[in-house]
Amino acid sequence: MREVCEEHAKEMVALGMMRLMELIAMSMGLTGHRFEEFFKDHTSSARLNHYSPCPSPELALGDLSVGHHKDPGVLTILAQDDIGRLEVGRKSDGRWVVVKPTPHAYIVNLGDVLQVWSKRV
Repeated sequence: MREVCEEHAKEMVALGMMRLMELIAMSMGLTGHRFEEFFKDHTSSARLNHYSPCPSPELALGDLSVGHHKDPGVLTILAQDDIGRLEVGRKSDGRWVVVKPTPHAYIVNLGDVLQVWSKRV
């Protein structure tokens, strides 16, 4: 299991730090390799969350999830199950909107650091 997790983490770094950041840079009118220098000695983390089904969610006390938060880094790459329950805050009215799971797809959240970088371009 450890080897599988390590390989998955390696592939996510390649996807996120290399390919996605290249595309993001190009979409900002920059060269594709603009952000490479920031990731030479990067710190990445992997978090595996599993939530068992709650037989009576209406009776549950407290938060059954990761909880409301912002992603403080550059990118978050998420793999959802078929149940989902990821919600994103909508700026226009402050409401939380459920992100519908898409089979065999990742969800990419842009974090606070990327938001700061994009305002400087």
